[in-house]
Parts: sequence; C-alpha cells; structure tokens
Amino acid sequence: MTGAPDGHDTAAKRAAPTAHLGEHANVVFLDIDHTLHATDAYLSDGRLTAGSPASTLFEFTPILERLLAPYPQAVIILSSSWVHVLGYAFAVAQLPTASLQARVRGATFESDDAADDGWSTLPRGTHVLRFVRRHKLKRWLAIDDDRKGFDGYESHLIHCQQGVGLGDKDVQQLFARRLELMFGPPDSLSHTDASTPERLT
Repeated sequence: MTGAPDGHDTAAKRAAPTAHLGEHANVVFLDIDHTLHATDAYLSDGRLTAGSPASTLFEFTPILERLLAPYPQAVIILSSSWVHVLGYAFAVAQLPTASLQARVRGATFESDDAADDGWSTLPRGTHVLRFVRRHKLKRWLAIDDDRKGFDGYESHLIHCQQGVGLGDKDVQQLFARRLELMFGPPDSLSHTDASTPERLT
C-alpha cells in the first residue's frame, strides 16, 4: 500500500481492536498487495487503484476462498500495511466478499501497537511474530510476499512472488499442503469436489 495515513485519524483509531483468540485457533495472517492481487495498490484522492493495468485489485480472492473452504474454523488476521495506512475498519470493508470479511478477526496492528512510532519500519514478519507471541498461538500460517522477519518460522510462511501473488499454482499447492499439515484434515462437508484445491501426494 502506497499512501500516507489519513491525517484525520489517529493511530489508535486506525488500529484493530485487540483480538480475542484461543491459543488453539487456526489463524491465517493475510498480506494483501502481491498476494490477493499481483501488484501494489495506491491511495490517491481517497481512491484505491491497482499499480499495474494488467492487474485487478483482489483478483485472487476466489483462489483464497477455495483454499480456505475446507477449513471453516480458520480465521484471518490482516498483516497488510493497509491497516496502518487506511485503518482497520476501512481495510476490512475493502475485501470484496462478505464470506472473506466474516473470517477476519483482527490485525497485527492492534490498539496496543498504536503508540509505537517505529511500527511501520518493522518487517511484517516481525509484526506477525509479535502477534503470535502476544496471543500464544500454536497453529498459524502467513501469506506474504516478504520473507523478512520470519527467520526460524519459514515453515509457517506461504511466500508469494511479487507480480504473481496467489495466482501461482505452485504456491496454491504449497498452501493447500500447509493448511492440512497445520490445521488437520479438510472438512469434507464444507466443500464440494468442484471447489477442492489440487493437492500434491
């Protein structure tokens, strides 16, 4: 996300409320740029636009929803800079489907972090690990195009290439495998054969 935080909102107003998650929650940390779409997003005159004419904002949402469909208990924590720049409520509202919005339970930029002036200078991986430790999470994955800050937790990271995002079939297959390894066997009642992601054996 390129743009300056809304000057009318304090950091405390932009931050997400503290999430209430049990340590056994199934959590997916979701970046947005270069994951849910294959480009950066720009904020100009209050409008969000894709950084590349070849991409559409949120173009890979159907892929993410298909992959998560077998895991109805999986929840999303936004790790994207969109929360810090646009505010948590606005960022959630931009997600294009009600079903995806319904999975969101918070963001790595919580009210406890609002007073941290150095927040935006830290890697997203650092934000994620802070959240994991704060909430004592045991089962989590992170989708991100940036590896920085995930040292020692690479098995939890679903790394997307910039300019490709979740459009990469290899990444989709890796994500499907990691979901099953981390969260357990898929719920066969929550999806149909048509929506089942391809899995490697």
